[in-house]
Amino acid sequence: MNLVTTDAIVLRSYNLAEADRIVVCLTRDAGLVRAVAKGARRMRSRFGAALEPFTVIRLDFYEKENRDLVTISRAEIVKSNFELAAQLEVAEVLGYMAELIGEFAPPHEANDKLYRMLNACVEALAAAPDAAKLVLRYFEIWLLRLAGSFPDVSECVACGAALTTAHPLYVDFESAVRCAKCSRGIGTTLMPAIQQLLISSQRLGPSEFANTYQASFTQTDAELGEFTHRLIVRALERRPRTMVAPGRA
Repeated sequence: MNLVTTDAIVLRSYNLAEADRIVVCLTRDAGLVRAVAKGARRMRSRFGAALEPFTVIRLDFYEKENRDLVTISRAEIVKSNFELAAQLEVAEVLGYMAELIGEFAPPHEANDKLYRMLNACVEALAAAPDAAKLVLRYFEIWLLRLAGSFPDVSECVACGAALTTAHPLYVDFESAVRCAKCSRGIGTTLMPAIQQLLISSQRLGPSEFANTYQASFTQTDAELGEFTHRLIVRALERRPRTMVAPGRA
């Protein structure tokens, strides 16, 4: 039995038996883990509020070889995000993000980039809850990128020509990006404003991204949301249960 100590973000939890809980966390050093918190539902639980969704914690857990479920021995709050759950639209976005992490992150495989990206998005939501939809689109783009499921929008897959925001580009049914000449106008059109958002997401953090584009986002939300959702459905081969559609949140 090994003791693991790592930073973690609580994604969700479930009741187990009379007094315990199953807690799903994305950890910095151990990836996605499902853990038993024994006695977590008792009035005087030693875990207190540390296992609330999207709380950042310092986590100690014991793992056994060939067992996916680990056992929490300590959970200390690093940063609470209790106020986010009280905002219905933000809570919906967080629930959707938690589901996607569970779908895309393999259990027990550390991914520091994914952990830091999720943490930065939660911080951006806390700083600007009214920009929840824009932060969510940033999260979707980066989750797909880290999973290797996001197309390269910098050059045509057919001829290799550099793609710029001066002209629309076209995405075929396999999510490959082509220039106007190679696509012959066939495929889903991505207008220059969407291309600019995708390019900017590569160099900006989520808070900067939200601050830069919040004023104009209502004009691009539907197109960007449909694009990311199509890529997510293609990657998962089904629709997520809690997908947040364009025009909501």
